[in-house]
Amino acid sequence: MPQPIFSFKNVTYETKGQKILSINKFEMHRGAVYVVDGSMGAGKTALIDILARNVKVNSGDCEYEQKKLSSYSSRAFNDQVAIVPQNFKAPYGTVKKFLKKTLNRYSHISDINKKIEDICRKMEIVNLLERKMRELSPGQLRWIVLAANIAADTKVLLIDEIEQHLSRNSLNQLIKILYRKSNYDGVTIVATTQNKDSFSQGLASVTVTLESGRITSVRSANKKKKNYTRKK
Repeated sequence: MPQPIFSFKNVTYETKGQKILSINKFEMHRGAVYVVDGSMGAGKTALIDILARNVKVNSGDCEYEQKKLSSYSSRAFNDQVAIVPQNFKAPYGTVKKFLKKTLNRYSHISDINKKIEDICRKMEIVNLLERKMRELSPGQLRWIVLAANIAADTKVLLIDEIEQHLSRNSLNQLIKILYRKSNYDGVTIVATTQNKDSFSQGLASVTVTLESGRITSVRSANKKKKNYTRKK
């Protein structure tokens, strides 16, 4: 049986005395797309933050590649995992400068200019390269941050609230790009949403539903007619 890329065991996360997330046992596997659905306050962002090592769990074990998340150096971990957060403050400088600075963080990228050329073609952003990041609209800014992290070609791509600031056409374009990243490049993708029905279900390998910080449903794409409800 394939080893999971992420695994949770008896994980709890609390902040200010309030339990935000509680997962007894759950695994994520390489090359799959996990769409995490839930209403506001369900724990979706907390899950992304744990996977990105932005926060530490209060108890239990969370592992990446069969090693505790806490055992990795920041440099080693950040070289393999890219994140598109909900909140992003635009830096100074142009789009091109931002793309170069972002991609320069990754040791496996040997030709940054080619990466930028490729992602500009796929996401149709050539016309934005010389624009200043702080002059972009919220939708344009989101699209550029997505482009930078997709171009990073990391093992894992985390996207918090996948539909944020995107039109339906942009979301459909993004889904096609992410589908190829997963199915052809083997990237593991974890994306959260407040409405899984707002975009094509062809993307998700597994749909996970969170309610009040607990996993209540796990549905695989090849078992669409079955809903596995678990009390976690």
